[in-house]
Amino acid sequence: MPFGKRIDGPAGRRRVLREDVILAATAQSLKSTRPVVIVDVSATGAKLQGRDFASLDPEVLISVGGMELFATVAWTTRAECGVTFEEPLSAETIEHIERDGRWAHVMGVAA
Repeated sequence: MPFGKRIDGPAGRRRVLREDVILAATAQSLKSTRPVVIVDVSATGAKLQGRDFASLDPEVLISVGGMELFATVAWTTRAECGVTFEEPLSAETIEHIERDGRWAHVMGVAA
């Protein structure tokens, strides 16, 4: 399967709505740890922006807002990566992430 090829529905349409957020986080694997920005999130996955995603192992731990989420890297580009969560996020967890993202934006912390 080529990197970036979407397999989640007809014509690459996602089955789950993603919510836009801008929130600082950390992606950690056995090989490395790096700061990332979560730019969208859904119950099943998220898109991250950062650098050097190729050096991460496929299995990562995303730390954001006091939460730790286990995920698998689904695709990477030079500055972005998509992850799928090991367990689907609850609506409450997604709302918590969105709320943190809005707060960071209001406080001028987010890009």
